[in-house]
Amino acid sequence: MFKKVKRNNKKRVVLRAAAILLIGSVLGFIAAGLWSLTWNDRVFTVRYELASDKVDSGFRVLLITDLHLREFGEGNSMLVARARDAAPDIICLGGDMIETYASYEQDEAFVSLVKRLVEIAPVYIGIGNHDALAFYSWCERTDMEMTSFGGVTNLARAVEEAGAVVLEKGYEDIEINGEKVRIGGFYPFAFRDEGDTDESWESRRVFLEDYCDTELFKLMISHRAVSFYKEDAPENWDIDLVVSGHTHNGVVALPGIGAIWENEGFFPKHSRGMFREGKLNIVVCAGLDGHGCIPRVFNPPEIVVIDVKAK
Repeated sequence: MFKKVKRNNKKRVVLRAAAILLIGSVLGFIAAGLWSLTWNDRVFTVRYELASDKVDSGFRVLLITDLHLREFGEGNSMLVARARDAAPDIICLGGDMIETYASYEQDEAFVSLVKRLVEIAPVYIGIGNHDALAFYSWCERTDMEMTSFGGVTNLARAVEEAGAVVLEKGYEDIEINGEKVRIGGFYPFAFRDEGDTDESWESRRVFLEDYCDTELFKLMISHRAVSFYKEDAPENWDIDLVVSGHTHNGVVALPGIGAIWENEGFFPKHSRGMFREGKLNIVVCAGLDGHGCIPRVFNPPEIVVIDVKAK
């Protein structure tokens, strides 16, 4: 005689509910990710504050990075409008604003953008890995690392005629909103890399020592934050503010968590935000473009405002 086996209906109900919840969560996350792509045609403004005992009235820095030839509005009208709304005292273009392979028309469009930004505030340009050879005709390398640049191009001359200043391994002492500031530009590593020769490192070391030898507030445009937060650089160079881009915040991010991966590794610390490392304050902008065919997900295009205030 067979015994009737009772089915565990309660367990089945729980498993079904869990499966439905899991599938719903995954579909909801995918839908939210797709919806986040609609942000990619807009420009968002992110704000930070830095207190310093080297300033009295303070000043406002606008950092724009990693445009990579994109347009936000016709002729980048939306980007210019956001820049004007920010009311900066100085504008720093942090590299990869254009591409080495850009056409003549694209170069002209970039120069036009620079002209409109110069009407808002003084513009200083740092170079990135994608646009270094758009501004300089040659570079020296150690292995795959670009360490020094020279021979200005027609594009560099054109943006300087438009009123901007291109800085690479160079600096100027300027006045911003009544505050005396030393502004510099420096792309390569601010530490001795394993591929360096004595000569390649010495030229960079001498420049950085000279740049840091001042009591003025020091502002440095360095496309890659890794150039200054890695190895012994944070302890060797006393710089009040390093502004960077390059990371694109990993392109694909998670809400409330940030970048999933960047060259720094999984869930990187320095992909976006404001950091204190040794003697350095570093601000990393997530920039404006995606990465090739990979769109930004949960990662709106941004420009950064930094208010430097009296401590």
